[in-house]
Amino acid sequence: MVDKKVALSSYEERRQHPRFAVKLPVDYWQTPEVIQGGLVANISKTGLCMYSVHKIEIKTKLRVRIYLSKSNSLDCIEGNAKIMWMGLHREQEWQGFKYGAYITEMTPDYEDRLTNYLLMLQEQQNSSP
Repeated sequence: MVDKKVALSSYEERRQHPRFAVKLPVDYWQTPEVIQGGLVANISKTGLCMYSVHKIEIKTKLRVRIYLSKSNSLDCIEGNAKIMWMGLHREQEWQGFKYGAYITEMTPDYEDRLTNYLLMLQEQQNSSP
């Protein structure tokens, strides 16, 4: 009998930037005539995870607007994103989809807002007991 070692998980972290858990409203669209909404569950400098009741195909390119906490005087950020993966999501009485999106483009102003927001989240995380 041959002894075999099996890894419990072959998952390798590929993210270059830390993600922070949030609950932020998001609007997204392919064309400005049809704007749909969802909820951002986590965010980083280059990506986000969001929930929506609307089905979006993988590789779809979207415009996204994420509404940030008003407590730090940042209203929103906007950019272009691409859906990288999707899955079904259920939570209590709610059923929809969970998406991973890569942020492909953002103006320098929105990049600065996002960076400042992430720094604030990191400071809050580091100061938590």
